[in-house]
Amino acid sequence: MARAGWLALAVVAAALPLTTANTYYLYLGASAALLVIVAAGLNVLVGFTGQISLGHAGFYAIGAYTAALAATRGGLPLWAATIAAIAAAAIVGSVVAAAALRVTGPYLAMVTIAFGIIVEGVLVEWVSLTGGPGGIFNIPKLPLARYDWVVAALAAVALWTTANLRRSAWGRAFLAVKGSEVAAESLGLSPYHLRIMAFTISAAFTGGAGALFAFLNGYISPDSFTLQQSILFLLALLFGGVNTIAGPVVGGLVLTLLPELLTRLADYRLILYGLLLLLSIYWLPNGVVGALTRRRPIPRPERGEGDQRGEGDQKVEHGRPAETLLALEHVTVRFGGVTALDDVTLAVPSPGITAVIGPNGAGKTTLLNVLSGYYRPAAGRVTLGGLGTVGAAPHAIARLGVARTFQTAQLFGELTVADNVAVGLAGPRLGRLLGALAGLPATRRRERFFHAESRARLTAHGLAACADAPADALAAGLRRRLEIVRALATGPRLLLLDEPAAGLTPNEVAQLDAALTTLRDGGGPAMVLVEHHMDLVMALSDQVAVLDGGRLIARGAPADVQRDPAVIEAYLGAVQA
Repeated sequence: MARAGWLALAVVAAALPLTTANTYYLYLGASAALLVIVAAGLNVLVGFTGQISLGHAGFYAIGAYTAALAATRGGLPLWAATIAAIAAAAIVGSVVAAAALRVTGPYLAMVTIAFGIIVEGVLVEWVSLTGGPGGIFNIPKLPLARYDWVVAALAAVALWTTANLRRSAWGRAFLAVKGSEVAAESLGLSPYHLRIMAFTISAAFTGGAGALFAFLNGYISPDSFTLQQSILFLLALLFGGVNTIAGPVVGGLVLTLLPELLTRLADYRLILYGLLLLLSIYWLPNGVVGALTRRRPIPRPERGEGDQRGEGDQKVEHGRPAETLLALEHVTVRFGGVTALDDVTLAVPSPGITAVIGPNGAGKTTLLNVLSGYYRPAAGRVTLGGLGTVGAAPHAIARLGVARTFQTAQLFGELTVADNVAVGLAGPRLGRLLGALAGLPATRRRERFFHAESRARLTAHGLAACADAPADALAAGLRRRLEIVRALATGPRLLLLDEPAAGLTPNEVAQLDAALTTLRDGGGPAMVLVEHHMDLVMALSDQVAVLDGGRLIARGAPADVQRDPAVIEAYLGAVQA
């Protein structure tokens, strides 16, 4: 059905110049195609990374004025002027993104509004370059019928490249950052740099559309690049459907034709856009295309599916001497007047499982956040393989071989189960961005590898039946299993597990016990396990560290810790009482 729809759309676009000579209809068709290009680029920013921009009319203007000046004053052919416009918009976009993406959400929207206003002001005031309020005249134009074919073909290219990007490691990384920034960092991804790349791509698409707009009209002025135009761009995407390839087409067509049908209400156009935006957000949060998309039911994984082997790595000899992989020395963490960790010193050997237990509020999750870089200690030292990690960003620590799960499972909800694992497999090694956009053979080969490997790992952990299901629809037990598989896909030296048995049924706890035992005995990574399930802790751990009030009150073999009077009083005794 999808292919038939795209084919029908292509036939209509190709036939329009052949079936009518009416310049009004041809102009509407070209305008719709331009809006599709902008919305496709904006989809990379909004749909893939979840960042809102209300300043894209500024990049539209940069593309239009760059192309117009290159063609009129520089004498460049139209194709070369368009390339120059794309480059100019991309460069400015990367600079703006580097500054603006220090903030997110509504703050980013405010910054981009300011950018659009600044660009509009420059167009008006820099008369010697831009022509001021009068704009630029005598811009070269193609015959309108021929122009329709060109811009329709370029709109198709824009949709094709965004579809390629969405299916690539880059696209999955963008959606991972959108779904859970902290989880993306734990896999070695830098949200800040990924958002800059998404913003740059989006700006480049918009700049290219701006160049085509200049060649369509033969005349441009600042009046065409206002905040209202930015709202139109965003509305086209939101109405059509974010994170869908067809959404920009639906939004572009509707938002081009609707104003023409409401020409008598032109003075109220901004109000109408605002109302349509509110309706889209409340009644069509996923846009028209998203509302028409049905999710398939999630198959239940077969009991006993797979051999529950963690990594499938070669086994190591039992009894090989353990070496200290991770060391904490006098680590102290304070939050205002509260001391969450107080002078904690601990060594984590490899291989083996080190359990960290203690009452609620003892500082266990704080300890994991220090190890993975989300918290910076007020005092003390942390070394991984002899390398200090204090002050390093979470994604930098992840690239040193540290992976983790979270107290509340952090999955990438807009990705499938298999794609969640593929994000871990790729980590920060995303390949060439241009290769991803163009769908080059090398990129397709990498994707086939990720596809096969992620499914193999899911099969090994009994999740093969859920491979194509949306991750955010999984039950609690399956979510925790998937999070562990995804963390292991990075090939870590150290795995941090934050209460992996929380909310699991007894049968699921038994499966977790078997999986972690196999992982430990099969040469998997060293593990730090934070857990309240005492039977699991005592069965799995090689050593146990006990925190109480942020202080380390005991550490040693599980049997020794169980008999420690301080532990019995602070924790185990309270449980048994």
